[in-house]
Amino acid sequence: MNLINIKGDTFYIKGGTNTGLYIYDDNRGLIIDPGLGGLRPKRIIQMLESNNIDLKFIINTHEHNDHYGACNQFREHYKGLYILSSEYAKLYIEHPNLFSKYIIGGKSNEFMDGKLRSKSLEEVDIDETLNEGTVSLNSVDFTIVDFKGHTLGSIGILTKDKILFVGDLLIGQEMLAKYDFLFIYDLQEYINSLNKLKNIEFEYLVLGHSKDIISKQDSGKLIKKHEDAINKYINQIRAELKSPMGLDNLLKNIISRNNLKNNYKEYHFLKSSLVSVISYLVHLQEIDYILSDGELLYCTKKK
Repeated sequence: MNLINIKGDTFYIKGGTNTGLYIYDDNRGLIIDPGLGGLRPKRIIQMLESNNIDLKFIINTHEHNDHYGACNQFREHYKGLYILSSEYAKLYIEHPNLFSKYIIGGKSNEFMDGKLRSKSLEEVDIDETLNEGTVSLNSVDFTIVDFKGHTLGSIGILTKDKILFVGDLLIGQEMLAKYDFLFIYDLQEYINSLNKLKNIEFEYLVLGHSKDIISKQDSGKLIKKHEDAINKYINQIRAELKSPMGLDNLLKNIISRNNLKNNYKEYHFLKSSLVSVISYLVHLQEIDYILSDGELLYCTKKK
């Protein structure tokens, strides 16, 4: 594990979830996305101590526990640690059981909770919520960017060094090649966020899940690949719904056609993304539904 300098006072630590670190002139620190609990945060704490860095702040880009799960481990070690997120993310971070209920669509069960519990279901208290704009922490300004889409609470953090941490707005090319049916809550908001990203002045992007940081020059190519992935599945779903079809059969066809690997948890993630695409097409007034013998079927809207 290494502390990698990107530029100026902005660093990051590679991991299953990449963790950002801003080091102030007084050697205080701000972490962006501490990741999951366990051994890794212990090693990060050792790294901070070996560099005489006193952690004062954590900002969570969104409400998925692979990004915020280690917050309490850092809070136990650094008294007075101040933890921040968006207002919507706060709801889920402080009540993590809500995530499984949302994914299942009702009361959760051991099949889902067993998968999530191995990661972390600890409640984390959020000290302050963030809105789009400028926030000053330890007399240094950071720009908060609303990046709704992957979740409704997703934000980006731009440091004064022009390094932009985007959470899961984008994923690395190697991951995108394997998991191109993106986990998205609101597809229209996600498209809006991709367009917003194109117009932000930054030098490098740090993604939550990527082996490398992304230059401004290369970001356009990666954004285009995400747009292509979105359109791939929108068009597949449009084609499937030329004949009325239920949600489960539609998902089965999408999974089979694209060889999407999944377990119980990931199946529900895929189903959630499918519902998001359907809602997007409903908003565009492209599809309708019928009820037939107790089954809900979606279909292309007749013109």
